[in-house]
Amino acid sequence: MNVDIKDAGIARKIATVSFDSDEVSNHESKVCQELGKLISIPGFRKGKAPSNVIRKKYAKELREELTRKVSTVAYEAVLEQKDIKIFSVLKVDPGELSSSKAASVEVTVDVEPEFDLPKYKEYELTVEPTDVSDEDITKELDAIREQRASFDVVERAVQKGDYVKCSYEGMLEGKPVKDLVPEKPMYGKQANTWEEAGNQTGMGVDAIADGVIGMSVGDKKEVNATFAKDFEVEALANKSVSYQVEVHEIREKKAPSLDDEEFLNSLKIESLDELKEKVTEQIKVRKEQENQNLKRKQITQKILDMDDFPLPQQAVEDESKAIFQNRIQQASRQGVKPEEIEKNRDDWWKESQTQGQARVKLTLVLSKIAEEEKVTVENEDLAQAATREAMMRREDPTKFIKELTQDRNRLNRLREDIVYDKTLIKIAELSKEQICDIEGEHTH
Repeated sequence: MNVDIKDAGIARKIATVSFDSDEVSNHESKVCQELGKLISIPGFRKGKAPSNVIRKKYAKELREELTRKVSTVAYEAVLEQKDIKIFSVLKVDPGELSSSKAASVEVTVDVEPEFDLPKYKEYELTVEPTDVSDEDITKELDAIREQRASFDVVERAVQKGDYVKCSYEGMLEGKPVKDLVPEKPMYGKQANTWEEAGNQTGMGVDAIADGVIGMSVGDKKEVNATFAKDFEVEALANKSVSYQVEVHEIREKKAPSLDDEEFLNSLKIESLDELKEKVTEQIKVRKEQENQNLKRKQITQKILDMDDFPLPQQAVEDESKAIFQNRIQQASRQGVKPEEIEKNRDDWWKESQTQGQARVKLTLVLSKIAEEEKVTVENEDLAQAATREAMMRREDPTKFIKELTQDRNRLNRLREDIVYDKTLIKIAELSKEQICDIEGEHTH
């Protein structure tokens, strides 16, 4: 048996494994013997039928098994080659085998590329201060109060911050907007909708949110809205629409005071000091977590900024396809029309290829660093990760973990994700931290 390896593209090789006629005959004889032990032929005891009878009666089965046997031997011979590090085996092509002739099996593989690891132990990462200021605490307390605010009906003119139940209908150049953009009813006609007076969210018609200020229940008013040139709804882009608005109900938003006993009881807190202490700790934990995420992003970018090296083609293709399919499915779930998806297909595929290359590059580098730093995955890591994923999917963790253990591919993917996450954490631990002087400004 001889193994000849040649280049077949970027990070791809074809190994031709050659067998002489004697080697093929020996494999065929062994296969014939093994087959003879399993079959029963009338007139012969099991396992005692002559080889010529087996070859005649089970020619097809014998040929298929010989092909599998020789292919396996070739495959294993390539894996044992010390000159190359195989990333994945793509194809094993045995051609047409005959027991009396020499044979060649072609094994196509993607190989692990050679590259130098970055000096990850010398990375300098920028983080935000984790000190909790009085302003931080005040903002957090205000947010908690807002979440528990009441909305009381009032009989007065609308003021900024009120929640207003209203109806409206738009007209553009004498035509109802609801007929021009039936797929976007928020821009055409609403029978009963709520607007926060004076709050321009960019979701809906901001001019109406401003226009209701000063109106009372039963009032009707014409509000003009001018849409930007690059507005998402093409029919309204760079157009001015006239809306007839009517107010039906006004509610004033009232946030509880911090020392309100009922408010504190709803939080299961006994005093304002205890609330502030709890909020301070939550803010600190959140800032530390944000710094961890920030460090991960910086490490990831530093790796992607490395000099390029040849990437396994099939891995890039598989990742690109997965990203592309996810993009298509997400667009469909969001209600994007099929013709719009088709229009963007080429651009999305190019973007997916770029992202696929980045993912594979990151995977290879992190995998090598994990090996260098002896990063391992324990059963506890797998259990915790699987439980988190099950909760995100809103599935029963026990059932989800059982299904996961029966799917080798998904389990391996989860294991890889854990390795890479732990490797990012390890690199962050080895790196030097620099606290940003101005909060919110940092190196990406």
